Amino acid sequence: LFLSIGTYSMFFGLPYAAGMVGLILVHETGHALVMKHLRIPFSPMVFVPFVGAAVAMKESPKNVYQEALVAFGGPVLGSLGAGAVCISAHATDSQLCFALADFGFMINLFNMMPLGMLDGGRITSAISPYAGLVGLGMGGGMIYYDVISNPIFYLVMMAGGYQT
Repeated sequence: LFLSIGTYSMFFGLPYAAGMVGLILVHETGHALVMKHLRIPFSPMVFVPFVGAAVAMKESPKNVYQEALVAFGGPVLGSLGAGAVCISAHATDSQLCFALADFGFMINLFNMMPLGMLDGGRITSAISPYAGLVGLGMGGGMIYYDVISNPIFYLVMMAGGYQT
C-alpha cells in the first residue's frame, strides 16, 4: 500500500497518489467484503505499483454465481467510492477531487471489460465461455484505433487471449 503511494507520488504528487491508492483500496475492499459474506477465505490485499491490487480467494467459490458476485463487489463499492469523491468535488469545487473521481470511475469502468482476469471477464465467463472473445475484440479495437497505448494493457490483452 505505502510502496504504491510512494511510487505514484513520484509521478503525480502525494495527494493524488494517496487518493488513487485509496480508491483502489475501496475497490478491493468490495471484493473482500463479498468474499467474507460468502464465507470464502481470502488472502491479504497485495498492491503492485502501475498494475493495481488484488485480493485472492484461498478457496474456489461454490458456483459461478458466487464467482460473479465476488467480481461485482469491487466495481460496485469502487464506483460508490468514486461517487462520494465526485460529490465532495462538487461541494468543494476541488480540482483534485474531480481528478480522483474521474480516475475512480474510469478504473472501475475499465475493470468491467469482459477480458481475462479483469472483473468483467470473471463476471461474463459465468454467463458464457465465449464472452472473452467480445473483450478481446474490444481491446483489440482500442489498440488498433490507438485509443490505448499502455504497455500494461498489452499484457492484460495477452493474458486475456491466453485465458480465452
